[in-house]
Amino acid sequence: MESLEQYQQLADQMLRQDAEKDQMMAAMEAMWQSRWQLPEEIGALRWMHKVISTDPHDALRAGVRVLSGTDPRIKVLPVGLGVDKTTPTEEVERALAGLFHQANRRRQATVLRDILLSALLYDEVVAQVVYLPHQIRALRAAGGNPRSLEAARRYGPFAVLVRNPRQVSVRYSDWMAEAVLYRQVMPVADLVSFWGKNAKGVQQMQGKDSRLRYASVYDYMDQENRVVWAYLHEDPAAVLPGAGIDGSATPVEVVRQPHGLGFLPWVARVGGTTLAQSPVEQRIPLLYSVYKSGQWETQNVLETLLTSEVIAYAAAPRMKVEGATDQVEVDYGEPGRMAHVPPGHSLEPMDPPGLDAGLAQIADRVSQRIGKSTVPRVLQTGEFPSGTAFATLNLVTQSGLKSLSPYKELAEKALEDILMQMLDWISLDGRPVLTYARRRDGVGEQVVLDPAKADPSRLMVEVELTADVPADQASRIEAAATAVRELGYSRTRALEFIGEPAPSFVLEEARREQLAALEHELEMEKLRRTSGN
Repeated sequence: MESLEQYQQLADQMLRQDAEKDQMMAAMEAMWQSRWQLPEEIGALRWMHKVISTDPHDALRAGVRVLSGTDPRIKVLPVGLGVDKTTPTEEVERALAGLFHQANRRRQATVLRDILLSALLYDEVVAQVVYLPHQIRALRAAGGNPRSLEAARRYGPFAVLVRNPRQVSVRYSDWMAEAVLYRQVMPVADLVSFWGKNAKGVQQMQGKDSRLRYASVYDYMDQENRVVWAYLHEDPAAVLPGAGIDGSATPVEVVRQPHGLGFLPWVARVGGTTLAQSPVEQRIPLLYSVYKSGQWETQNVLETLLTSEVIAYAAAPRMKVEGATDQVEVDYGEPGRMAHVPPGHSLEPMDPPGLDAGLAQIADRVSQRIGKSTVPRVLQTGEFPSGTAFATLNLVTQSGLKSLSPYKELAEKALEDILMQMLDWISLDGRPVLTYARRRDGVGEQVVLDPAKADPSRLMVEVELTADVPADQASRIEAAATAVRELGYSRTRALEFIGEPAPSFVLEEARREQLAALEHELEMEKLRRTSGN
């Protein structure tokens, strides 16, 4: 295994390569959080009132809202030579859905919403799938305190941690993600509690200087090894540049060993394109064109000038006095009162200053360009002219959803990787996992996922996100009914097409209803015959 210095150099290379990408992502976050500063030449004017457009934020929020309104539809397919076609994939589907639901319960924000926001905002999704039984065993072996993790197991065996791509550097190859470097600042006490005896060097350094209460932790993992080191400092907001190999601080080694998992326990997906070489050009977030063209800055300047002009002229004079003196009394008491104008004076009303029509027109044009570059207004507000035909509304809605297709696909692939990694962990552990699933009738049931039935090498997971818009659901139902009626499609496939997570249960429920209706009809026929006799 390489030395710690070699891993530091590798980490520094990864960070330098992502420098421009991180700068772009910081600009995306500024638009999402509506953080913008006035240019100095404008901000120096006393009458200037800063106005920040929320168009980028509204577009991102609309994309997350539309695609996260319904639960992900999970489909498990058997693959490979010699696969038994009778494999109970529906049982695996319900188990994965239950595990994903439990992982959502432990979080402040749902996994799906964070994944969608990361896909839209950064065009990259990075997440950790933590298998708590394995984590607890590793923590006990290191002498750490596993009490919080044991308490967390009440919400299921898995935790899905969606990370900010600005804190993660990933080395991709033509085949997959090869290595991941995660950076975070945490209290030294938390670092020692988590790593136990592995953090002995951190405790010794803090013992020499008690002011070093925070640590910048660098966590590097590839397909075989895991290396963790830290830099101690006083300021919680301080993050060392690069990996600290410039000698500005002394690294403390925490872990440097093979992890022995057989896979990289990270999920890393990038949308965009691989035609470009630079990481900043490979990612094409939703606000990419707005960022590159500077449309948001232009819109903020125009809106600021337009609003400031209106505010500045709000107290403009409304009357003009002509005469030798200004001894004209105007009483604004009761409506219709007269103004007392001395001889030799005249009082005339003045027209209020007009709004700069050119400025307003340009501001509207820039706003429309931002809407065209991101998400159509119909998906953001749901407003449309009264009397719009349903077919027209459906066409406009479907066209608007097409602008979200790249990010929808990225989120789906990330969810597939997360669920497949759950199967990897279960297969590695070798013990059955108990979870809970909710049936269509609202009754919960226990589901046991046996590793023998959930071999990740023989299964493929597909995830579909369905947009939460009435027009989309109505069109899907109509298309499914037509396919069954005209093309002979099976009802199971039609139910899957409209997003039904448990088609077999729906068909069984329909069969029971038909049997009940038939029994009722037979009973009524029997009563009619009896009464006729």
